[in-house]
Amino acid sequence: MDAPLVLTTRIDPKEVDKEAHNIDVTARYPVEFYRATQEIKNPTEIESMMDLVSSRLGTPEQYEHFMFTHDTSNIAAGPLNSSYKTLGSMIEKMEAQLSLANRIRAVDAPDVAERVLKSHFLPDLIGNLRSFSRQRMRCIKCGEKFRRPPLTGACPKCGGNVVLTVHEGAVRKYLEISKEIGERYGVSSYTRQRIELLDYDICSLFENHKVKQLGLSDFMSGSAR
Repeated sequence: MDAPLVLTTRIDPKEVDKEAHNIDVTARYPVEFYRATQEIKNPTEIESMMDLVSSRLGTPEQYEHFMFTHDTSNIAAGPLNSSYKTLGSMIEKMEAQLSLANRIRAVDAPDVAERVLKSHFLPDLIGNLRSFSRQRMRCIKCGEKFRRPPLTGACPKCGGNVVLTVHEGAVRKYLEISKEIGERYGVSSYTRQRIELLDYDICSLFENHKVKQLGLSDFMSGSAR
């Protein structure tokens, strides 16, 4: 758990994160609220009809009479761990998120897929690719680090093996799933092209294309005159 940087004995609601000011504290939603949901109105258009914490700031009501719409026998009766903690890899978490998006009619699953790619997977691929190109080498015996690999291939300090600190697997780990998700959900052509460019960059970096020596005749369509 993060250590607090500031401790205070008096809580001023105006100094709390503004996201907490958007909580509604009404006991019953007005019928206009439900009609607005059918018209898919912007939340800012119906903000005036809702009893929000932000409208109580600076008054005695900012501390008391916070109501709720549904009773519960135990306010802490929810799940102890979210799926984000119980699921293992990031790929499992993404598959679970997209599976849920497919079940909810109000959610645009292709939009969710594109947002996940653009905000998580693509930045991770780009960052790891950059880290690989700028990485240092490390001696597995003494821990000495080098900006470039020694010409001898061994540590000049102790003679131990020098290895990479960023490996190919870390760079490629989200590439295939990004390509598969992009095809499955039909993301925008811009996002697909970004994935294709990353695929090309990664392949050009790691795949060992053997140089094939060609003769002049290989470049001629017909026999020499």
